[in-house]
Amino acid sequence: MKSKTLILALAISAIVLSAASANATAITYEISGVASGTIGATTFTNASVEETGIGDTANVTSLFGGLIFGNPFSTLTVTIGGVGTATVTDASEIWAIPAPSGLSPVPVVVIGRVDKPPALDSITGIGFVGSSALTGYEGATGIGPITDAGGIGFPACGGPTQDPCIHTTLGLLSFSSNLTFPPTTEATFVATLQPVPEPPTISLMLIGLVLLGAMMVMRKRIARGFPQVT
Repeated sequence: MKSKTLILALAISAIVLSAASANATAITYEISGVASGTIGATTFTNASVEETGIGDTANVTSLFGGLIFGNPFSTLTVTIGGVGTATVTDASEIWAIPAPSGLSPVPVVVIGRVDKPPALDSITGIGFVGSSALTGYEGATGIGPITDAGGIGFPACGGPTQDPCIHTTLGLLSFSSNLTFPPTTEATFVATLQPVPEPPTISLMLIGLVLLGAMMVMRKRIARGFPQVT
């Protein structure tokens, strides 16, 4: 009985490990550019800014009849040259607009704060890139890097009649200018699929050896006259 239980447990473990690898769907989106602003008590001017969001391709959602595809982030970080990296604590997502529209004359990707979470159909942009190279891109695959018209920014915030600034682990984040259409600057976008690492080869070898050993023990017991457990 113990031998059968051992074999079953190891078999299940192998199946689970294989399934985790097969269903890996993590994806990282990055928009980088140059911007000025304030985070916490620190002011930065013409600094490199990189926004990095992590999502799951299984969560890509068609919005407005396929005009836009949204994907919520599990994590969004902002790295500012000379300052450091902050994690955005507001709900955030990426919009992929795969064709020219009333929002932009070219396909565009936008990283932004979700206005009314968990709904994905309204965001305030923090960074974007527009390019014909994004034609057909819906946010579910890797692409880039693509450098084209775009920028980093956010509307004026924190005032009595304004929305709150961006909440981060380094304090409130604001930029000196909002995103502009058409843009007068450039930014770079890249999306990278991040598959779950394969189980270490040595672990698979150990599972195989243990399974083989357990089967040999069972055969010996049967050969010696032990009753076979069914």
